[in-house]
Amino acid sequence: MSFNLDSGNDVGEGSRKTNFISEINMTPFVDVCLVLLIIFMVTAPFAISGINVQLPKTQAKSLTLSGESLVISINKKGEYYIGKNIVKETNLITQIQASVKNDEHPSLFIRADDGVPYGKVMFAMTAAQKAGVERIGMVGENKRDKK
Repeated sequence: MSFNLDSGNDVGEGSRKTNFISEINMTPFVDVCLVLLIIFMVTAPFAISGINVQLPKTQAKSLTLSGESLVISINKKGEYYIGKNIVKETNLITQIQASVKNDEHPSLFIRADDGVPYGKVMFAMTAAQKAGVERIGMVGENKRDKK
């Protein structure tokens, strides 16, 4: 905040009139907003990862995940995760149903570790179909993305 001191003698020689100029300096506000924007842009792709899995390498055409899609991850041990929450194999169908119950056209992506047996992936796909999921996709790591 800044102010001006007026040296004029309005009332008497000893008194001074103080005029405050109250303006907001927008520069620090804009700087903070830009920094936050950059932080969110950099961290947003990592928000869907959930758990750490070594995805299989592929050369397939890339698709974008929508924010509404459910992601199931399967780690090397064969454990199922919805987001970061572990789900038992026996409860997988009910957990998927609970997660997609409000979606008109539910879709699901499966992120399986490179070393996961094929049967575990097929079990997740079958559970998703039984839960009413209409579209199922597989997530892999594009060979062209990693150099």
